[in-house]
Amino acid sequence: MVTFNPNEVVFEKIRYIEEFDPTTKQLLSRLTNVKEPTLNFSSEGTPVTDAQGTEIVTFYNAAQGTLSYTNAIHSFDLLAEQFSSEKNIASDDNTIVAPVSEVLEIANNKVTLRYVPVGPEGAEIPYVQLVNDENEFGETLEASAAIGEGKFTVDAETQTLTFPDGTTGRVIVNYEAEMTEAISLAKTADSMPPIRTLHVHCYFRNKCDSNIKYIGVITFPRAQIDISSVDVSLTPDGGHAVTYKLQKPYCDETGKLCEVFVYKD
Repeated sequence: MVTFNPNEVVFEKIRYIEEFDPTTKQLLSRLTNVKEPTLNFSSEGTPVTDAQGTEIVTFYNAAQGTLSYTNAIHSFDLLAEQFSSEKNIASDDNTIVAPVSEVLEIANNKVTLRYVPVGPEGAEIPYVQLVNDENEFGETLEASAAIGEGKFTVDAETQTLTFPDGTTGRVIVNYEAEMTEAISLAKTADSMPPIRTLHVHCYFRNKCDSNIKYIGVITFPRAQIDISSVDVSLTPDGGHAVTYKLQKPYCDETGKLCEVFVYKD
């Protein structure tokens, strides 16, 4: 029987990266569009020299590493970790109040909102701005219990705003509404990113026969997102970059920073 013992292989790609809770082992997220991955390890070297200053040996300790990559698609799970925030998921029993902005055409002195506004009754929307002929801010109108010059009324139940007679054109309406299909996450000043366990799943190819595929898994028992500098691209093709600091589990005597597994597909 031939022993499976690959040495030189062709790295094909990262299939996906999985994040686990290190205590419960629960799968928390899975990123499937990883590109530009880099893995780096470093140690502190302490040279030992003789009486003449000749180096005899160097001892290395305090080993640590970094894993950096870009997810080609923006990930809110990843952003939540970079924000050190829980991702709040709305439901019928857990609505999220979110800001809304609409530009609406006034018809018969009224406009109908897409969502139900929330806030003090009758003043859920305190102000609106008319759009002038040059597509810029025009007159600002204020919510009121009765329609009058420079005033409008809000009927949250019917999602309707009513303006004085003769008001035409478009209006900019900013308000807040309760959403049952939404998510939210917040970045705070004193947040700390959680510790995760990472599994990096890879494909390798045999160097002599590219039809032979190997599966690789690189595991990192203790990984923490580096939030010392977070750059979030706000363009379609910018990707979502992230860096993890890799450290050994402090109370683990084996001191593993990572472990590599390779097996046949």
